[in-house]
Amino acid sequence: MTHNNSKSLPRTITKVIVLALGTLTISAFIPGCGVGYVVRSAYFQAELLQSREPIEDIRSSETLTQKQIKALNLIADVKAFGAEFGLKATDNYETIAWEWDRKIWNLSACPPLQFKPVTWRFPIVGKVPYLGFFRKEDADIWASRLEDDGHDVYMRTAGAYSTLGWFRDPILPPMLEWDDVRLADTVLHELVHATLWIPGSVKFNESFANFVGEKAAFQYLEARFGPESPKLKQAIERHEDMNRWREILRKLYQDLDSVYKDEQRSESQKLKEREQLYSSLKSRVQEAHLTHPERFLKAVDKGPWNNARLAQYRTYNHRRDWFESILARHNGDLLTFMDAIEEITKNAKDPFKALKKAATSP
Repeated sequence: MTHNNSKSLPRTITKVIVLALGTLTISAFIPGCGVGYVVRSAYFQAELLQSREPIEDIRSSETLTQKQIKALNLIADVKAFGAEFGLKATDNYETIAWEWDRKIWNLSACPPLQFKPVTWRFPIVGKVPYLGFFRKEDADIWASRLEDDGHDVYMRTAGAYSTLGWFRDPILPPMLEWDDVRLADTVLHELVHATLWIPGSVKFNESFANFVGEKAAFQYLEARFGPESPKLKQAIERHEDMNRWREILRKLYQDLDSVYKDEQRSESQKLKEREQLYSSLKSRVQEAHLTHPERFLKAVDKGPWNNARLAQYRTYNHRRDWFESILARHNGDLLTFMDAIEEITKNAKDPFKALKKAATSP
């Protein structure tokens, strides 16, 4: 398939190279920022951007299934809906990386008896508790190093990808196979990142985007399909199950954390109790009265379950109660809520401390 973006391609690659060189220069003075990692990431980022095709060209090629065409229509409609209530209008998801067949791997690590994720620091985004890779063999090398250092390691694939407005991020082909609920939530999540991103606070950014993306997806489904639609009912059931799942993991995290922090227990006792607690996850799910428990039992069986995995869950779901409190004060209006969050976190060294102060004050 020929590329019709040849005029913009040299400019895109130049921008990637300039950004990579700038990052490499700064990396030399920042501990934990691997030069080889940056070079490979820049190369594969350029490869991904080079593979972008205009959506209309893919449509006219007659290679899409009806489901894929429907998904493309939904992405465009979700973007328009997001703009209606104040999410930043971007050129993301206006192209598709149709011939790009790589997976994106997300890697995180954590000590076995402590919830203190390993972090890396990069220019622009600041400190992050995970790394992204475009080849599993590269992720495996880093994972082996971290395991050799005694860390728990968790690696998963990422369904979507964002450069936070630096480039026009394309749609990845697997996204076109998702159901409407997941697709709407993901697109809105990424638009939230483009609207508000606080450098150096990934946990806040991901938790905020998860919260707003989920709320906005409900509003989208109700607006487009109606308050009694099966799609909205499916989303609500999924949300209720997800809230119970979050509570299960939150309680497991608390139980483990109390063991880790207990100075009266020996290291061997902590390790033994840790294994017992992780082994209890399946029974916790079975006792939670989930509407669709099979989805979560499958997640339990798909290991490993360790501190790195549980810490990453916390990265995406931290202090939702504080966000709920602020949203309630704005009568559920997401636009004024997001404006309030931006004001609350402006110039704050720790956005969660600022959020707590705002959420718990009279």
